[in-house]
Amino acid sequence: MTDDKLIDLWSEDELDRALGALHDDVPTDDTRLEASRATFLATIDRPVRRKRRRWTYALTAAAAVTTLVVGGFLVTTNSPGGTAEAKAALNSAADHVVAKDPVIPPGKYRYRVSHGWVMGMTETTPNHAVTYLEEQLTETWIPADRTQEWMQRSTSTGKRKLAQGTQQELDAVNKMMNDNTPPEVLRAKCGDFYLDAGQQPCTRAGGWQDPTPEWAAGLPTDPKALYKRLKKDAPRNSRGETELLVYAADALRTGQVPADVRSALYRALGNLDHLEVSDRAANLDGKVGIAYGSDDGKERQEIIIDPRTGDYIGERQVVTSGKQRGQVVGFSSVAMSIVDRIGTRPTR
Repeated sequence: MTDDKLIDLWSEDELDRALGALHDDVPTDDTRLEASRATFLATIDRPVRRKRRRWTYALTAAAAVTTLVVGGFLVTTNSPGGTAEAKAALNSAADHVVAKDPVIPPGKYRYRVSHGWVMGMTETTPNHAVTYLEEQLTETWIPADRTQEWMQRSTSTGKRKLAQGTQQELDAVNKMMNDNTPPEVLRAKCGDFYLDAGQQPCTRAGGWQDPTPEWAAGLPTDPKALYKRLKKDAPRNSRGETELLVYAADALRTGQVPADVRSALYRALGNLDHLEVSDRAANLDGKVGIAYGSDDGKERQEIIIDPRTGDYIGERQVVTSGKQRGQVVGFSSVAMSIVDRIGTRPTR
């Protein structure tokens, strides 16, 4: 693949089918628009973590924009299994994790790509909003020697697909958006793209949101002990054990969790009280895996694992109450490979 060609998440037909499954309850009055806003605010009511890229756009004063990390699709799931089924499936996935991760040859790079369609909502007139899906991509190049320079490139492709509203409204949004903004490219030793003032590279302690080899090496390998550590590290919150699955997803999506720790973590998650198999055929970016979900009564956090390889391939968040029930409000997919040079993509 050439460097100037982005990966398509879905074909036009696939995206059309997903959009066709959307709820038709577009907020058209104060009450419904406020409910939509409340749903969004609830999805971001989580502890502050390591600084991340935020996409912002310049609009006219008459239009307000809120960019939501949502998928906007209904999820078709099989009948959920119980905790026993989830535990057995996770143990099986753990058994399929290779003993060691592939070694990056000297001079080459591990390439990690996370991409998805995210939903934007723009108020075009008072109390009326148009919503659309927008493609975004985050790529990271990790050197064989982790203490050398990493590179991260974050791109908003400018591709948008109407979700709710009219094409005329979406056309107006496209005119307001600045899609000529170049990708954000960051370079730093040890991947320290967001250091605090005065902090030196390669000195961060690491954690679930920012795993380092030293931090991962300090985790217990016994599944029950690792579960207790996860429970200890996650803050007290209204989501209960669902937040433990959020923390696990934070670590797994980085691609920096070693194979042995990843295997132990899968087994540890089997100790969550209400973990269920929520989808036996979850499809993320063409990869099919098993979705494991924990529901806090309002939203279900899911991690998706390829049962054949034990690879973590992504996550979803799904609304489980109210009018938006069944709608995805968060989606990401992750893939890893090895490339020859920093800044290049793998060939297909």
